[in-house]
Amino acid sequence: MIHLYDNAVVNRFREILGDDSIMIVPPERAKDVKAQLSDNDEIKFPLITLDRTGWSVQSNRINWSASRMGIADSISSNNKANILHAIPIRINYSLDVFTVDKVSADEIYRELIFYFLLHPTLMVNIPYGLDTEHVFNLFFNDDIEDNSDTVSHVDNGVLYRNTSTLYTDDAHLFANTPVNIVTTSINLETKRKREM
Repeated sequence: MIHLYDNAVVNRFREILGDDSIMIVPPERAKDVKAQLSDNDEIKFPLITLDRTGWSVQSNRINWSASRMGIADSISSNNKANILHAIPIRINYSLDVFTVDKVSADEIYRELIFYFLLHPTLMVNIPYGLDTEHVFNLFFNDDIEDNSDTVSHVDNGVLYRNTSTLYTDDAHLFANTPVNIVTTSINLETKRKREM
């Protein structure tokens, strides 16, 4: 399930930056992966990478009734209810922006921070036979770290690297249990005659 959140985050970054090569990859491998994707082993900058750094169950937010018994998500035409079990999780990401100058990195971060401040909402399609969507939000943490000294020189000078962390704290692990709904119809006129 968590990889579906990864895909939604990556697709949003690809969409807003117009770069189909953005993927979940550790920053140490970013240059190698980007070179492999290129036809001529040339790396174009800025180079932007995402990495999922971990996730955790948010036990203090678990609704025990929803996670154990579930809640009805939908009822089909044949009287089957989809019971949705949900456990809240937090997913953490690291975003690295590699540029050939500091001004470019600052500008990229300015644009990204404003974008996600105004449009934090993303959507993921829940599988397991539910075919329903779950809305979640992606937020930047406060600090942007300059990691320029951790990267090596390239042919045309120093490579600058800024790192920020992002998170979603309204993601969920989902499970689905189909339940049959038994319906009973009562003929009210017959019931009244019996009562008389």
